[in-house]
Amino acid sequence: MKNPFVLLGVPEIADDEAVKKAYLQQVRQHPPEREPEQFQAIRVAFEAIKTRRDRLRYRLFQQEAPDMEALVETALRGGTGKRPTEQQFLRTLTESLGRRR
Repeated sequence: MKNPFVLLGVPEIADDEAVKKAYLQQVRQHPPEREPEQFQAIRVAFEAIKTRRDRLRYRLFQQEAPDMEALVETALRGGTGKRPTEQQFLRTLTESLGRRR
């Protein structure tokens, strides 16, 4: 399943109302009678993140883990041989998560 936040076009910090609004907008753009497969994907995405609890559950248990090998390789690419700073590590982790979506 494609990332439901991306599919609905909402940030991960969106509230229930924003998720519902985005869902309804997507349904208007892709009605079931014209695009049944796209509508089904939208419906599944909405069901996965429609409430605060569902969004938390998705982020904890269903979101893909970052590619740790690429993460370490990027962090150490500086060539200094020194341990990466926390900021460098977090930036690399964020970039790794963004590429996997």
